[in-house]
Amino acid sequence: MDNSKNISFQLEKTLHLIKNETLAVFRENNFPVSKEQWLILERIAEEEGSNQKDIAGDTFKDPAALTRMLDLLAVKGFVQRKASKSDRRTFDIYLTVEGKRLVNRITPTLDIFHSHIDKNLTKEDGKSLLHLLNKLQSKLKT
Repeated sequence: MDNSKNISFQLEKTLHLIKNETLAVFRENNFPVSKEQWLILERIAEEEGSNQKDIAGDTFKDPAALTRMLDLLAVKGFVQRKASKSDRRTFDIYLTVEGKRLVNRITPTLDIFHSHIDKNLTKEDGKSLLHLLNKLQSKLKT
């Protein structure tokens, strides 16, 4: 079978290339978190006070893996857990002052990186690609 004509293969290849480029950006800028940790910080910044279950779902992380990442981010001083006011069994997650500084430091760099990726497509192609990806995702949801 010729993988070059397989949609799944091409999606995986594209994601692999983007991941490698993103990792290079993180290394070049000496960011003190991994790309995976960044996704968690970015999600928390979007909606501070979220619980771990929501963050895990939104970032496609296994709850146990997310707990380990949050533990590491807490040790690094970027996040803090607070007992939930609505459910004593859960914690709400917040950025610390250092976490907010880090988000403010990383975000502009990644915005530039993402705009470079977007520039490889015309506006029409970008809209079409997003439409097709959303369509595919809606069909694949379990």
